[in-house]
Amino acid sequence: MPVISLGDMAQQFSAMRNGGTIKSELSRLTQRMSSGRVEDVTTHLNGRTERFSGVRHSIAQLDGHLQSARETSQMLANMQMIFQRVDLVRAETSRQLLSITPDSQPTQINEAATAARGAFASMVSALNTRLADRALMGGVSVDMQPLADADDMLANLQVFVGGATTSIAIMTAVDNWFDDPAGGFATIGYLGDTGDPIQKRLNNDTLVRVDARADDPAVKQTLKAAAIAALVSEVPTLVDAAKYELLQEAATRLFAASSGLVAMQSRIGLVEETVQRAEVEMNAQQAALKIVANDLISADPFDTASRLQAVQLQLETHYTVTARMSQLSLLRYI
Repeated sequence: MPVISLGDMAQQFSAMRNGGTIKSELSRLTQRMSSGRVEDVTTHLNGRTERFSGVRHSIAQLDGHLQSARETSQMLANMQMIFQRVDLVRAETSRQLLSITPDSQPTQINEAATAARGAFASMVSALNTRLADRALMGGVSVDMQPLADADDMLANLQVFVGGATTSIAIMTAVDNWFDDPAGGFATIGYLGDTGDPIQKRLNNDTLVRVDARADDPAVKQTLKAAAIAALVSEVPTLVDAAKYELLQEAATRLFAASSGLVAMQSRIGLVEETVQRAEVEMNAQQAALKIVANDLISADPFDTASRLQAVQLQLETHYTVTARMSQLSLLRYI
């Protein structure tokens, strides 16, 4: 029977190929040991991957729902901060205006009116707050600011008041400007959407409605009160007595506006609770699904460790044999 032998170069290539195969297997087992997962899911599951694919799909869906919930939660938190800012300005302005008495000096009255104008501008600025370049208080209209600039609204109010010089006439004009459904604040002041509230779907079972907007009656009541006080510094023909009456009326209305703002914050708080509850439930569902997915593709650590040890021994043997073969020389046998 003929004997087939390999030349030295062929043996060298064969040894290199065998060494590469063993190293590749060692690397694969090392990766499996560190990750705890198999590399070929289809082979590991004998081709029955439907359950694993379904679990992964559910996890991906929950990722999308959780992202929506987080964005909604952030939006609501910023809305709460807006109303906290408006309420803080409201309370401070009310206290400042209530300090004006019939005996106050004209400079004190004018300073209070000027401060009220600044408070009106601060409220408008807060209500025009944007998050990620999206308006928060304009309903579904997120591309433009919900309210016109404070100076523009006060200028339009001043024109609307016209030549009124009594406190009653000015208050009536301001009320009409803010309450007219077809003009005034509705068309010049508020620039946002007037349709249905924002709806946010958190998951297949939970849909929340966010009805906080800058045209809410509570917001209008607060802005109206601040505008009455701000106009004191805009109508030059007013006598001190009329100025005092307007400032006192504005202070009283600002004080009363607190309940409306608190009610809005409470409504937002209820939606926040719903969102947080949905987040907790979805996080729990996702954690459970990830455990199932890991169980389906997890590698047996004992089997992997045994195979890794065997391959390590195989590689050591390969290096030993290769080293001994490299020391062979014909001169030793002559």
